[in-house]
Amino acid sequence: MASASSHRLDQDAEIIRQGEPFSGLICLLSGAMHVIGTARCGDELLIGVLRPGDWTGFLAALDRGSYAFSVRALVECRVARLDAASTQRIFERDLERFKLLLAPELAVSRGTYHYFVETSYRPPMLRLAERMIGLGRWPYSDAPGEVSRLEKISQTDLANATRLSRQTINACLGKLGEQGVVNVGYRTVEVIDLYRLGLIATGDLLLE
Repeated sequence: MASASSHRLDQDAEIIRQGEPFSGLICLLSGAMHVIGTARCGDELLIGVLRPGDWTGFLAALDRGSYAFSVRALVECRVARLDAASTQRIFERDLERFKLLLAPELAVSRGTYHYFVETSYRPPMLRLAERMIGLGRWPYSDAPGEVSRLEKISQTDLANATRLSRQTINACLGKLGEQGVVNVGYRTVEVIDLYRLGLIATGDLLLE
């Protein structure tokens, strides 16, 4: 952090833009940000949610390529940027430090493999439950833990993130709400019962 610079972002501002060359790792200090992938047709896909203390930009830091996703402020935010030279100086000093830079991206790879092998073939309710758990945690970790509120996430966002229709998402959220698993508000989904949501995601609990 001693090598990082601090910046303030207005709501909807982008600190990272997909396709731009690597300019540093980003840490969110306050506020909330969305990690967004944009398809060639212009459609946006919600990849993850960043909360205070979360870092992003690891893939581009590793291969010195362009950023794979955009990062957009949901509200006014403060971020810290560790520039490219400092990232190289700190993390490429020895193998053990380089592993710290590599570990988050490896976690993403494992999650991606799981999604294509398992999640995409599951019924809509299971896909939604698992994606909500993923969005409620740091996108670069598969470690267990509490699931945060999904603030400023619309049903359209969840539909794009799961590749399901908005109508299907609405029906699934309705069932989850009736069972007391989640509380759905205006652009906010709060997980009330993480344990049961986890059982639903694995297919061990089926809702009528």
